[in-house]
Amino acid sequence: MPEEGRQPTKRPLTLRLPADLVEWLQEFAEISHRTVEDVVRPLVEAERARVEENWDRD
Repeated sequence: MPEEGRQPTKRPLTLRLPADLVEWLQEFAEISHRTVEDVVRPLVEAERARVEENWDRD
């Protein structure tokens, strides 16, 4: 975890996804006036929180 007030370090990530999913994601980001990163990040963070919560139960 980054220290409070500091931005986390960002690194690029390359994903290989089906072309139709990539196209949909790019179009969705555009019509919602966001970047693909802004669309995907909360989804990944929510999944991470869900998985970590499940791990903590064990």
